[in-house]
Amino acid sequence: MLYYEDIDLGTGYTSRDYYLDKDELITFARQWDPQPFHIDEEAAKHYPTGLIGTSVHSYAILTKLLTESNQEPPAMVAGLGIEDWRMPYPLTPGDYVHAVASVESKRESKSKPAFGILVSRSELINQDGKVVLTHRSSGLIMKRPVATAL
Repeated sequence: MLYYEDIDLGTGYTSRDYYLDKDELITFARQWDPQPFHIDEEAAKHYPTGLIGTSVHSYAILTKLLTESNQEPPAMVAGLGIEDWRMPYPLTPGDYVHAVASVESKRESKSKPAFGILVSRSELINQDGKVVLTHRSSGLIMKRPVATAL
């Protein structure tokens, strides 16, 4: 397990590729965001973007790709918030996307001395290098346990 002390600024990760087919895009949207441009290929033709995935689906894929890494897992206890959420380019059927994340800052917690706070930037990027989703998130991470003398 990676503790606060083990993680340096700039520490990053690039995930594997993930393929998004039309059926998955529509199925997800029917359950979570059933707007015409997410669930109906014919209706989506009347929108400038055509059929596109939901922002929630983009976030779910980003989260999946970041958490399933083969790296040693961080000793993360809780998410503290997400900011600077941007979706500059839509998720579309047939996309191959991957996640990229890096630690932007870290500090010791003032109110919880056994923890630190990491701020990371994460992006979901498609096969053309276009950013589908980007955000900054902060999380509470455990510090390395202190050994006590017997």
